[in-house]
Amino acid sequence: MRPDPIIDALKSAGVSHAFGLPGTQNLAVFEALRTSSLRTVVASHELGASFMANGYYRASGKVSLLATIPGPGFTYAMSGLAEAWLDSAALVHLTSAPAREPGQAFQLQAIDQSTMARPVVKAVLGIGFGDDGAAVAKQAVDLARGGEPGPVTVQLGGPGQPVAAPSDEPVAEATVDEIVTLLAQSRRVVLLAGQGAAGAAGELTDLAEKIGAAVVTTTSGRGVVPEDHRLSLGFELAGTRCGPLNELVAASDLVVALGCKFSHNGSRGFGLVLPREKLVHVDASDAVIGKNYEARLGVVGRCEDVVPRLLARVADAEGWPAEDLAQWRRRGLAGSWPDEPEPRFAGRLAAADLISALRDALPRDAVVVTDSGRHQMLVRRWLRVLAPRGLVVPTNLQSMGFAIPAAIGAQLAAPDRPAVAVVGDGGLLMSGLEMLTAVKARIPLTVVVFNDGAYGLIKRGQLAAYGTAPSSELVNPDLGKFADALGVNYARIGADDPAGQFGAAMAMTGVTLIEVPVQEAPAIQVVRAKGLVKRLLRPLLRRG
Repeated sequence: MRPDPIIDALKSAGVSHAFGLPGTQNLAVFEALRTSSLRTVVASHELGASFMANGYYRASGKVSLLATIPGPGFTYAMSGLAEAWLDSAALVHLTSAPAREPGQAFQLQAIDQSTMARPVVKAVLGIGFGDDGAAVAKQAVDLARGGEPGPVTVQLGGPGQPVAAPSDEPVAEATVDEIVTLLAQSRRVVLLAGQGAAGAAGELTDLAEKIGAAVVTTTSGRGVVPEDHRLSLGFELAGTRCGPLNELVAASDLVVALGCKFSHNGSRGFGLVLPREKLVHVDASDAVIGKNYEARLGVVGRCEDVVPRLLARVADAEGWPAEDLAQWRRRGLAGSWPDEPEPRFAGRLAAADLISALRDALPRDAVVVTDSGRHQMLVRRWLRVLAPRGLVVPTNLQSMGFAIPAAIGAQLAAPDRPAVAVVGDGGLLMSGLEMLTAVKARIPLTVVVFNDGAYGLIKRGQLAAYGTAPSSELVNPDLGKFADALGVNYARIGADDPAGQFGAAMAMTGVTLIEVPVQEAPAIQVVRAKGLVKRLLRPLLRRG
């Protein structure tokens, strides 16, 4: 079967970028890509390509193509598909079914890809000989971005499954009127925004201002309303501890959740308490509403459709007093994060100072992409996010190796917004060679590496439990020499004027690797000692 009509149909459906690797089974696909107008980026491996497609969507809300061979290319991409599934990131994955010889056992790459993929994709579609490949390709894009966004796999020459397209029926005016009535009856409103609200960010900010609502967000929704806005509590209440947020909800009259599915991270580990009588839940997927939190009113609709209509109908209201919001900011900063020792940077800088310096060196609309690890927790705690889609993290699968390839995808999706990958040295070991992909494709990129010679978050957990952590220690290359070998710029942050140093490094053309030396806080020795005592006492306690 010829893949050209499939690629043409993807282009017509709005796909402009493809990520993947060519191989024996998909040479014709890459030839069709070469002769199309889609920009194709060949990654170092399929996992990186899948993270690029994730980052592309998360920075723009647009679908891209992930192209892999079957067998190992398919399985390498599966963690990326799972991350996209849990992160609500839409993409189309085009692969082939493994070849089959009738009557033969133990065949090449003989795995059941459909069964493997189904738990982590919205659908598995097949294009057999004689099928209308263009129609299936269009269906794949519609499925990926419709309802709750997510990945869709398409197998050339393989089986699929019949899937109904998500309904895009308009929200009834009577339903909008119900929300307006509830808002009019409420003085203290909380708008809880998720990733699904990013496309209506401007209108949501206007709505908050019109009714004086306090704004908080999920992790993926950070920046939907700028976190330096007078009504935003997104920075102060963004932590993993839910006490201050639950107190805010208790003090409110109404919570309007917009574009959030209340996943583990979106609900602060399901510690969020949302009384049914206070909750209005708006989401594009009917499978989300009422799943984890029962709502007084559930509305199936895209925020881009619902929020402007609310804005047009609600009356001006005074809302939360400024002194109340100031109090909630103080309470949020004091109680939203665990009180744990944080490392020092470049000899003496606190995490708050270092990340504030990074923020000062970036434009407001920069896209900061993190990996999984302690650096992510520090960025989430100390970085103010000032634009929609301004912080991208691997939210509910927490894949290491995510940041660098996802930042490449984000940079291509939003070329006018600089993308910065913040990664630990462990994550760098997993995906650092994707910087070569950026070099080859001439994609500007900044990679900030927190270098502590360990899997920092895991090391702390091992020290706390056992007093020792040899399996978390790393042997890292000299990062200056590593950067030189890759042909990228290199800078190392010192303690004096870190914002100026970040700015100078980011001003360099092309790909830049910035090393930030990390030292453990002295208090970690207390953690180590307590863990050692636990380890020594554990056998005695078992015998007792």
